[in-house]
Amino acid sequence: MKRSFIKFILFATVIVITCSCGGSDDFAADEKKVKDSLQKAQSDKNDFSKVGNNEGVVGIFDIPEMLTICKLDSAPMKDVSFKVAKAYSVLEEEMNAVKAELDGMPGMLTYNNDTTNFIFECVLPIKTMPKQQPKTCKIVVLEACPMLIYNFYGPYKQLFTAYNNIRKYIADNKLVQNGPMREFYLSDPTVEGDPAKWQTRIMVPVTKRK
Repeated sequence: MKRSFIKFILFATVIVITCSCGGSDDFAADEKKVKDSLQKAQSDKNDFSKVGNNEGVVGIFDIPEMLTICKLDSAPMKDVSFKVAKAYSVLEEEMNAVKAELDGMPGMLTYNNDTTNFIFECVLPIKTMPKQQPKTCKIVVLEACPMLIYNFYGPYKQLFTAYNNIRKYIADNKLVQNGPMREFYLSDPTVEGDPAKWQTRIMVPVTKRK
């Protein structure tokens, strides 16, 4: 992963903070229910071939476990960009130190919408469980669960349109967000120069409203 790509991610993460799907404030009240579990890594590979890359809401899919190296942090809104940049830099350094191999594009989980203390987790998917633990980051298996998948194409500054569409879809279909939103940046702007073609995959764990 190129270090220059991390800089492009920063703007996307700021957009996530201000435009993310509602409901995540409730997550902090019961951390055990919303934190993705740390458990024994499984050998199943992540297969998103059935999800596809169509723009917009593509449906609700049973997403398998995902092995990642993660760094959890929090910050007031004004300090988030700095903290995110630092987190990805540390993740890349420690991933290389434990000789883990990247297995996808960078992502982020969000745990609340508190502008005074925004809680987020930067993640890098990895192929196999490393033989040693990283110094400050954690090896985490993101739990398998049904997730609403939304593919957004365009510059990061327009991501708010995706969140508006997701909120409407959740309301119209009587769904409830029941865990932290995941967002993965599938295009590398250092390779794809046209912002209109940048793909961001938003993944929201949902259940049917009772």
